[in-house]
Amino acid sequence: MNEGLLFLAHRIPFPPNKGDKIRSFHLLRHLSARYDIHLGAFVDDPADWQYQDALQPYCASLRLLPLHPRRARLASLGGLLTGEALTLPYYRSRELKRWAAGLAASGTVTRGLAFSSAMAQFMPENLARRVLDMVDVDSDKWTQYASTQRWPLSWVYAREGRRLAAWEARAACDFDATLLVSRDEAALLQRRVPLARHKIGAFENGVDADYFSPLRDYPDPYPPGVQGVVFTGAMDYWPNVDAVTWFAERIFPAIRDAVPG
Repeated sequence: MNEGLLFLAHRIPFPPNKGDKIRSFHLLRHLSARYDIHLGAFVDDPADWQYQDALQPYCASLRLLPLHPRRARLASLGGLLTGEALTLPYYRSRELKRWAAGLAASGTVTRGLAFSSAMAQFMPENLARRVLDMVDVDSDKWTQYASTQRWPLSWVYAREGRRLAAWEARAACDFDATLLVSRDEAALLQRRVPLARHKIGAFENGVDADYFSPLRDYPDPYPPGVQGVVFTGAMDYWPNVDAVTWFAERIFPAIRDAVPG
């Protein structure tokens, strides 16, 4: 019997068809070879409930909880009264907290991985080792959003940036290790939390080099002679919209000047 590991994710890690799910699923799959995984996660898309069985082979137990975005947004406003980051009450769940605490108290799990800073609030403190995969420094994202919006959203986003940064700093100090998706993100958190600098590091996303090998014979979706440019990403996410807009306005004209076709 393997050692038990508590894996907490803010979104069900399946199917691996978007950024956070790709990372969380492959972490889950890799760790399941060494640990008995007890997965707790939210389901914010009703269509994702059908994938519960797909996760069974990787998990000793599952606790999936519904998260209704509209209700969660209303619940998050409670943070304005408590003084905390709105992200935390957005995901708050007494049921998940009790479930995680019960696993730790019984000795079923001795180690834990929290995927995203919001899930740190559910990780029991009495585990032998606790790792936080923060993925991104989300507070920096909210701070950047604030500069693009008018009041009152600019105020709300700036406040969220400050309050979430305080939570991230606390979590980085409390956890045994904190991982970020890139060296730049890790360096940013290290500068913000110098006391935890020694236990903050980058764990970059990988690529299936066999599947995406240019040596493979893939069908070309473009007509003969056409040179295509493809951007893959969810276009309901502001940074992706910003990236494509920047590319189209600033970069693509120079490319077309150099390569008219």
